[in-house]
Amino acid sequence: MKRTAILLSAVIMLITTPALSARKSGGIQLSTSIGLGTGVPLAPDVFENNYESSFGAVLEFEAQKSMIGISIAADYNFFLSTGLEPNDANILSVFINLKIKPIAKASVRPYILIGGGYFRYWIVDLHFAENTTGYQGGAGVEVDISKTQRLFIDAKQVVGRTRETNADGENTSYIPIRIGMTFLF
Repeated sequence: MKRTAILLSAVIMLITTPALSARKSGGIQLSTSIGLGTGVPLAPDVFENNYESSFGAVLEFEAQKSMIGISIAADYNFFLSTGLEPNDANILSVFINLKIKPIAKASVRPYILIGGGYFRYWIVDLHFAENTTGYQGGAGVEVDISKTQRLFIDAKQVVGRTRETNADGENTSYIPIRIGMTFLF
């Protein structure tokens, strides 16, 4: 876990240092987004059948120039067990994303995103945890509320490379759906 925190700090510095210097010259827009929502289990069948859609949250830092944005996002999802035992599942992903906003100067901005990075899946009551890599792809829209605030909604498919430990050989997959606020700097 300590190694992950050091790696995450280094990635944030690599992204934000050039962005901050370019921001002074007016080229880069920096933002932070906070969102809440749900996550829908997809695969494998044991995950989809044993867990219900539940709570999720995201915290994202982005640097955008024109139509292209690069972000780092920490996304957490909590899935309630459908069984009698409290074997609730948790998933945390820390991904670096590429966002493409084809309409960069409008008050409504659709976007697509792809990304990948660290994926952690765990069940506390079973003392089970898995750390691996994952990837995602999705789409969303931002709507201006003021000069420094935007409302966003997005949905992605997230896949964790967990097939080595799943008996049926499928990766863990779910769809987080988020609505939240973006704050511009």
